[in-house]
Amino acid sequence: MYANQFEPFSVTAYILCFIILWMGVCKVISVVGGWRILARDYQANSVFDGQKLWLKSAGMRRWTNYNNCVTVGANKYGLYLAVFPIFRLGHPPLFFPWTEISTEEGSRRLFGGFVKFKFTKQPDVPVILSKKLAAKIFKIKEESKPGLRA
Repeated sequence: MYANQFEPFSVTAYILCFIILWMGVCKVISVVGGWRILARDYQANSVFDGQKLWLKSAGMRRWTNYNNCVTVGANKYGLYLAVFPIFRLGHPPLFFPWTEISTEEGSRRLFGGFVKFKFTKQPDVPVILSKKLAAKIFKIKEESKPGLRA
């Protein structure tokens, strides 16, 4: 094997292959985890107006986890989720009205408590947040209601 054997396969080709692979992985994760299904009914149609918490973690179905790459937001109308822009392909921002959300608490022995958010139109695709993050979200929700600000 000679050192120049792979020369025709330039750096540009490697970068292009990486980008195509990255795009494919992002799309597959959105399908497996259920983000794509949630986007059918809950895609955010406007810029979110509310308090946001950046670089948070969320879990979804089939052991899909978004670790430290999710922006979570809340206001008096609902819950907002978006992934970090470099992972955005196949993951449009989502907005869930509070009227279409139900929650249930649970715990894992090693990882502490969590809150599972289920949605009226897609009950089989939950979003799982840590109990601590869910408490912050509910606090933001309560503070954003009219008449409750100090």
